[in-house]
Amino acid sequence: MPSITLRTTLHIIYVGIIASCFLIQGGCSSDSDRDTPSAVNYTESGWRSYKSGEYAQALLSFERALNFDETLADAHNGVGWSHLSLSLNPTLAQEAFQNAVQLDASNADAWVGLANVLYLRNKDITDFRAAIRAIDNALQGDAEYLFRHDYRSKADLYALKASCYYYLDEIQAARQETGKALQIDPSNRTAVVLQNLLNQ
Repeated sequence: MPSITLRTTLHIIYVGIIASCFLIQGGCSSDSDRDTPSAVNYTESGWRSYKSGEYAQALLSFERALNFDETLADAHNGVGWSHLSLSLNPTLAQEAFQNAVQLDASNADAWVGLANVLYLRNKDITDFRAAIRAIDNALQGDAEYLFRHDYRSKADLYALKASCYYYLDEIQAARQETGKALQIDPSNRTAVVLQNLLNQ
């Protein structure tokens, strides 16, 4: 009789230990779920890396953010700027900016990025026209998104727009936009160069 009681007792202890392990394991997994970085965390981390010039790390963070939430417009925007800064793949940069503005048409920064991609691509005159429209959308977008990186003021946007008009051979419009840029920032290098070209 004592041996049965001992066996039963050991069995109860064993079952208790197993149950405790499952409870502990279950508790641990739910804790780690609460600490899992979110899409927003990865996006913020991406912008910090981007600001530090670590574009490859930024791209990785933005892509991780999109793995969590593919509807996060600013993560698409970050993918675009990272590709643009790394000069990796203009097509992927353009696609990322287009995704960003489709998800959030007020993201002025993504419109500026799209304008830059189109201007640099300059496959044909339609790229310059599309770049001008993108700049106009940026200027009408949410000002909170402007001047986050790679361009410092509206002068840069007007100068880019003037460059597009210059390549379209629309000299009067190019002069107008150059004048707007120089009124904001008389030392804007792109606008100064354009003004010299236009005065020749």
